[in-house]
Amino acid sequence: MNLMTLKRFKNELIILLSLVFVLFAFGYKQQSKTYLNHEKETLTKNIVEIGTVGELKKLWGDKKIGKKLNFFKTIVAKDKVKSFEKRSRKMTASYQNLTVKELNTITKKLFKTPVQITKLSIQESGKEQYTMEFKCKW
Repeated sequence: MNLMTLKRFKNELIILLSLVFVLFAFGYKQQSKTYLNHEKETLTKNIVEIGTVGELKKLWGDKKIGKKLNFFKTIVAKDKVKSFEKRSRKMTASYQNLTVKELNTITKKLFKTPVQITKLSIQESGKEQYTMEFKCKW
């Protein structure tokens, strides 16, 4: 009787099994599509990071940074430069009697230069007069 029932509903069982197979195939397709999109995004992100690292390496690994730092000696008048010393990839500079405009110019240039600032000291020495000292290395 059991075999007779199976023969009787043979077509319905085939349709049911094919629907289950279709559902599993659809689920697998969606999962693989999601995985591929995720991997594509990760790969794109890694390529962008590699490009960024290359650009930063070019910027920070420049051999001419030491020569470019000489403009800190001439950025203000010579009588305002208290000391300027540059040796073995380190630089120390100190200024006195700076106006606000001169102080802003020096700090903008310093922050735009690819160096590691180890010390930065700005003190008000009088009315609208400032003393600045910084040390950096590259």
